[in-house]
Amino acid sequence: MKAVVAVLSLMTAAIAVSASAPPQLVYLSCDVPAGGDTPDTHYPATHFDFTLDEQNGTVSFYVKEAGAGNVEKAVFGPDSITWVKDMSFRQLTRTISRTNLTFVTSLTLLGKVDRREGHCSVVDTSKRKF
Repeated sequence: MKAVVAVLSLMTAAIAVSASAPPQLVYLSCDVPAGGDTPDTHYPATHFDFTLDEQNGTVSFYVKEAGAGNVEKAVFGPDSITWVKDMSFRQLTRTISRTNLTFVTSLTLLGKVDRREGHCSVVDTSKRKF
């Protein structure tokens, strides 16, 4: 009986510790190569740094070439993370695959979709000092 109580106490303590552990953020580095067939559709290579915060449902990102970033609400599904930004006449949809780390950004403007695809890698944070 004492052994059962001891095991249950350890299990309860383990659950309490895991429940109180701080949320783990995921950092990604993503590159979308240059593309487009004509001068009108050409786009330069673009680098994104992402911070995925599933607990708060947000994606923070910095676009190196633009020197700017943003924090947006996202949907964290079992296979992908998706967020949408609606602007006057256009809609920007971004998706990161949880299975193969593909990053897709699609801009819909007046019914026409411009789709760009890149790839991400998980950033190793083990060497950080803080």
